[in-house]
Amino acid sequence: GPTGRFSLVGMGKLSMGIQQVRYAPASELSWVALAELINRAFRQYLQPVYTDSAQLRNQVAAWDIDLDSSLVIFHGRREPIGVGLLGVRGRRGWISGFAIVPEWRRRGLGRSLLQRLIERARARAVTSLTLEVLVDNAPAIALYRSAGFRIQRELLSWERSPEGGALPVPAWKAAPGDPMALTADFDAWHAERPCWQQEKASLQPFLHRLQGWVLMWEQHPVAYALTQRGARQLVLADVGLAPGASARAVLRPLLQDLQLRHLNLTMALSNWPASDPLNRVLAALGFRVRLRQYEMRLELSGDASPAR
Repeated sequence: GPTGRFSLVGMGKLSMGIQQVRYAPASELSWVALAELINRAFRQYLQPVYTDSAQLRNQVAAWDIDLDSSLVIFHGRREPIGVGLLGVRGRRGWISGFAIVPEWRRRGLGRSLLQRLIERARARAVTSLTLEVLVDNAPAIALYRSAGFRIQRELLSWERSPEGGALPVPAWKAAPGDPMALTADFDAWHAERPCWQQEKASLQPFLHRLQGWVLMWEQHPVAYALTQRGARQLVLADVGLAPGASARAVLRPLLQDLQLRHLNLTMALSNWPASDPLNRVLAALGFRVRLRQYEMRLELSGDASPAR
């Protein structure tokens, strides 16, 4: 598992009656123990989370999570009861996996953990921090606001089940494409900046596992999708639109073709910026919004305009 190099000197303890808790780097836990803690902490969450050690290891690498700067709360010497993961890219930071196990909530631990993560982000010279939170999670939103985070935009998660029936056969059909080539000009092919998990840096380690699909017009690519097929789902890991192309004209046939190729699978797309033109196409094709999240942002210092 991850091994800690971060000194525990000064990693304070918080008295809670006769109980004490300790803050330590997340790298102090093995991969298995860290995955188990995340699952415990999110088991009564509005949207339960499940991960295993292999998935977690891949996500930590792809999302640039710094386990030495991330934190785990321990009750006593060995019982982990809270976690907060910190990702760092250049001078930008991102908080994920932030949760306290249910029986230890409402004791001020979340507020203390958040402040300590912000301090560690400052120590890494991070100038802005972002995180995502379900729009229905009022207590968490209030906590983040109290720390200075502000709502930046809304992110939508969509799905379309096989019960929705087959879509009309499109006039154009998609062809297989190389994911590496399709994402070569990633920024130009996205009208809105993707969330942290779907930035090019996050997708790149997984490109070899994804299937690329491209829609051509007069021998030029005008739209693409990167997909991952599971037992019941076709995950849309990314969707790109050529600069100047009409979303309705080219994304609609691309998605119709993909749905017809995978009639028995639920199509799913997560955390897509609400202002992106793709959302109108999804709604028109019978996709439904499964989750709404806010992306919240905290300015730490200097000019923190988002890098792409």
